[in-house]
Amino acid sequence: MRLLSHLAARTGAEVDFDAALRAEISAMRSAAPDSIEAINGMIRLEDDLFGDCAPYRGTVEIQAGSASQSEILALVTGLADRFGDLIHADFSTALLGSDVVFIEPKRTPVRYQYLMRRNADFSHERYLERYESIHSQFGLKTPGIHGYVQLHLDLRASKASADAAGVGIWQVDSVSELYLESVAAFMDAIGSLENDGGAREDEEIFVDRPRSHDFTSHVDWQME
Repeated sequence: MRLLSHLAARTGAEVDFDAALRAEISAMRSAAPDSIEAINGMIRLEDDLFGDCAPYRGTVEIQAGSASQSEILALVTGLADRFGDLIHADFSTALLGSDVVFIEPKRTPVRYQYLMRRNADFSHERYLERYESIHSQFGLKTPGIHGYVQLHLDLRASKASADAAGVGIWQVDSVSELYLESVAAFMDAIGSLENDGGAREDEEIFVDRPRSHDFTSHVDWQME
């Protein structure tokens, strides 16, 4: 299992939010049981080329290892309250699910995340099946990446996580992640954002693209 919590910082609170996020990650690492594999923090790139409408500035990542769901929830309980007025809790997420790994990820400095929602033609289960079996081929062919992972979300577990954290969003179907050395190197490899090999055309079949958000962040990896 893995949990991602995406936090929507209030405009004007960015500097204080960044400091609070770093402090929260440090506190979580100190409090985490040995069963937790790692807790990582991410702060969105200031010059992010993606997702102009994505509200998220910070991400908390809990790599569960052998931890139980209750141990994960214990770490995020009261998360929104700890950030207080620095965030819009109703726009923030807590998403819990299982990884499907297509390219084993390296500990790169930058991560691209795409929070994806299904359209009305697909159930959650049918969406995940198509996402894994068909749409994954576009990620596998994407140049300039050092890891490709799909986080398939458990909606019931995500709802419990959001309730514990005190955030509003849990009904996301999946998160697509690409591990990057830098956005510049990625752009050099693909040529342009329009050079997607038909990925967006395929997404129109099963993804509610206007309600899905993508962005890139710098990753603060927990030291092994």
